[in-house]
Amino acid sequence: MLILRWLASQALKGREILSILVVGAFCLWLSSRPDPIQKTWRTSFATTVFLPIQLVVERFKIRWDLQKEIGETKAENARLIAENAALSEIAEIRTTLQEFESMRSRLEFPLAGTRVISRDPVRLGGVWLLDEGKNKGIDEGMAVISSKGIVGRVMASSHGFAQMQSLADPDCRVAVVSARSRNPGILHSPDGSGVFIEFSVTSDIRLGDSLVTWGAGGIFPRGLPVGRVAEIRKEATNILRHARVEPFQDPWEVRDVFVLLRPPSLRVMADDLIGSAKYLPAGSP
Repeated sequence: MLILRWLASQALKGREILSILVVGAFCLWLSSRPDPIQKTWRTSFATTVFLPIQLVVERFKIRWDLQKEIGETKAENARLIAENAALSEIAEIRTTLQEFESMRSRLEFPLAGTRVISRDPVRLGGVWLLDEGKNKGIDEGMAVISSKGIVGRVMASSHGFAQMQSLADPDCRVAVVSARSRNPGILHSPDGSGVFIEFSVTSDIRLGDSLVTWGAGGIFPRGLPVGRVAEIRKEATNILRHARVEPFQDPWEVRDVFVLLRPPSLRVMADDLIGSAKYLPAGSP
């Protein structure tokens, strides 16, 4: 019994060598057998030993191919999304240009197309950034318009971008007139939350009147659409009146705009002229 235990312990110690010897002896024995016996053994090895290995290898290959296919599909999907976004941009720009054609015939100055790329989240009313500047001839004091009406004016410009002041900014003033009565008023925004018109108590401005630019100051040409009188408010004083205006172009919805490249010689101190407009008699042009 002790001898058998000793032989087993020796066999375990040299199991690598023993395994090689056993495999070598089996191969020599198998090579000396007839072909039918060798074929039977090869078939047995293929179905019992190598088949599980082959299945594991095949599973890893399928998984690798699947991951590769998923990666290629994701890349193709990203490319299609980018192409679709680019086509949507082109379609949107084309629509904007088509809508603008009706207004373009009334403008005697060239235009520079640009896009709103950011809005100031702190300043109520809006000082926004445009993606074009002096490189396209855009300069301070130029009017910014859309296919629906005026949007604002350029505050500052540099190479590659410009700052635009919207109609809803508290520091913006625009001289307007009623398209019906031709009576003037001053468009402004007291706190940036809405747009209002201030006009004389004797002015014939009524609910529903369409307002257009008057042309004072040389920034906005005469006759550009501005908005519609939505509500006339009663005032305690009997000197001036105020009315809430709904702009034809909501400043917060606009994206593609056009800058009117009006020569500097035609742009004067707009605030001085606009300030004097409230003292004009009703019916002044």
